[in-house]
Amino acid sequence: MDSRQRERCDSMIIQPEWGTRNVNKYFYESEARRIAALNEIFGDVELTAAEMRTLVWLCGWEECTVENVLSAIRKAIAAEAKRREQPPVRRTEKPSAERKGSF
Repeated sequence: MDSRQRERCDSMIIQPEWGTRNVNKYFYESEARRIAALNEIFGDVELTAAEMRTLVWLCGWEECTVENVLSAIRKAIAAEAKRREQPPVRRTEKPSAERKGSF
């Protein structure tokens, strides 16, 4: 991990300023909407500069691509929340001898 990846950013994905890249107005406006959607999930998450650059890069892809990634992230968040609600699994019994190797 280099120093740029260790560098921490504010807790929001920031769109590069208009005119700093060779993109048209439509691209810039579409990217802004996608960044806003990502900020709904990542708004309170401290991201490295490298993570933020990657998420801005992702926002340059088609809307359906970004929506699919967001959907997968939301599902992972929901699954983790559900897993944390479950009581820990306790294994108190050892597998019986008859179950061993019985393919």
